[in-house]
Amino acid sequence: MDFTNYQKQLAQPEGEITVARTVRNFAGWFFDLLRNFVLVGGLKYFAEKSGSDVLFYLHEFALIVIFLYCLSYVDQWYVNLFGFMENRKLGYWLDIGFNGVVAIAIFLIIHRGASIIVAEISRAQF
Repeated sequence: MDFTNYQKQLAQPEGEITVARTVRNFAGWFFDLLRNFVLVGGLKYFAEKSGSDVLFYLHEFALIVIFLYCLSYVDQWYVNLFGFMENRKLGYWLDIGFNGVVAIAIFLIIHRGASIIVAEISRAQF
């Protein structure tokens, strides 16, 4: 039996498909990220337990990579707060300054959050 023609005839609202796909994509991304945090936490745990320098540096490298991965989602925006100003050059530099401050704040939040998550995961292993 070939059900492909039957499936094509079923009418599904387009909005529901988009919402379900978005939820599945987010869940897949979240659990991949969570798995990676658990891996980095496990590396930290084993590095602390064994005293191995190789595992410690592997953990540090993995922490940097997961941190950069999180930051890769931040660079997709730019806030244009001062576009209304008549002096375009000043407005441009004010926008750059504001976006720089926001980027640094997000950088510090992600760094602190990643460090806390990895520390808690490695501590839970004891």
